[in-house]
Amino acid sequence: MLNKSNSIRMTVYAALLLAGASLWAQTTASGTINAVFLNESGIALIFDTDPGGVPLGASGTTAVTANFGTVSAFGPLAGGVTRPSVTAATFTVRTRFDVQVIESGLASANYTLTAALQGAAPVGFTYAIDAVTLTGAAQTIQVNGAYNVDVPHNLDLIISTASPTGGGPSVGTPASQTINFTATAN
Repeated sequence: MLNKSNSIRMTVYAALLLAGASLWAQTTASGTINAVFLNESGIALIFDTDPGGVPLGASGTTAVTANFGTVSAFGPLAGGVTRPSVTAATFTVRTRFDVQVIESGLASANYTLTAALQGAAPVGFTYAIDAVTLTGAAQTIQVNGAYNVDVPHNLDLIISTASPTGGGPSVGTPASQTINFTATAN
């Protein structure tokens, strides 16, 4: 009887070993995840570098930087910066940038784009988008913007040639400004 019990025990061990080996030898597995997806409608605004403009810092995001480099009324300018106007009172430097408003789930055909300076412009500087002079109040830049494509815009920096005592900027002083944009579905 002892031999028969040993034989049964060995058979059970062998079966368990084979079953365990077949579990380890599997090359596929499956599982289930229960997830909830909530689709919201809305719009998102991002800024992209325009091929004719300066490379934007953090291009493709909602918060970018545009570096004009050193500018003057007559000297060389950085790549992507132009000087469309020089008068006795001011000179203008310009770069292009693209705005893309992405739409999802709305019945809106287009959007309105506004822009405003976050704070007062430094002395002797004026900012404009597409010839619209910016202030602290929202200014309409575009009323029928197309969704889901890059729409090019001009960023102008108009600099006074007056002396610092006459209302112009101090030579060599860096100018920094934040412009806030808002896209509203029409």
